[in-house]
Amino acid sequence: MKLSNGYTYRPDSERMADVERKWRVKLPDEFRSLLMEYNGGIPEKREFQCGRQTRMIERFLCIKEKGTDEDYAAYDINVVLTQVDERIIADPDRLGYEIIPIAALFAGDLLCLDYRASAIPSVCVWFHEESGEWEPVTEKVADTFSEFMSMLF
Repeated sequence: MKLSNGYTYRPDSERMADVERKWRVKLPDEFRSLLMEYNGGIPEKREFQCGRQTRMIERFLCIKEKGTDEDYAAYDINVVLTQVDERIIADPDRLGYEIIPIAALFAGDLLCLDYRASAIPSVCVWFHEESGEWEPVTEKVADTFSEFMSMLF
């Protein structure tokens, strides 16, 4: 997988471990590697099937270095989590996250890692218009991140 990205910061293993502790999840190895190598960006292959619809990735989200590259703040996973907050969280009493956005899709929806059923997340589309407070509306796309990556065309 090759991504184009003007953002130069690349999180190291220590930063990734901090992020996983904060979110209280173990990220899939392939996604973790994608962040460490590219830290988000626009994939060459960016379309995938979701139900009967072909969806398109605008760009994979990044983990922004604090105090830098404000042009990329809108694509920082933590910023996106803050923006959608209670619309992406199903249980307000849970510590950490069950659904973590990993890519912005055209039309405002998000591609996410979904930890609600397992510690090994599936990949889903989160629908911004249909989701309400504490009621995220999602559609499963793939059982694993690796499976999802093989679906891109």
